[in-house]
Amino acid sequence: MKLSTFSAIWAFLYIGFGLGLLIIPEKFMSTYGVSLDSGGAMMARILGAALTAYALSFWMNRESPISDQSWKNLLTVSVIYNILDIPIVLMATLNGVMNSMGWMPVGLHVFLATTMAYFVFRK
Repeated sequence: MKLSTFSAIWAFLYIGFGLGLLIIPEKFMSTYGVSLDSGGAMMARILGAALTAYALSFWMNRESPISDQSWKNLLTVSVIYNILDIPIVLMATLNGVMNSMGWMPVGLHVFLATTMAYFVFRK
């Protein structure tokens, strides 16, 4: 497994969600059965901006050597973020806040946490 390959995959996934939430939050979240009021749309846009920046950090670091401390820090924080988000999205899906499409972000968070943890903990 190459870090540069996974970094590009992570960037692609984050940019998709980031731009969707940033540009068209109401339409994007309606895919998941969630309707947003103006406050929810604003919060979605804030999250979209953060995810877009996250995507850019993975994209810009993709050619950096894994030995850089910045990689360990970025990946560790990313594992924590994804692990924290799994129960939030899982409960929203199980409680009917999100429709069955909610399983997609649950799976993505598991994939992201797992693949990032692989690079954090491998020797």
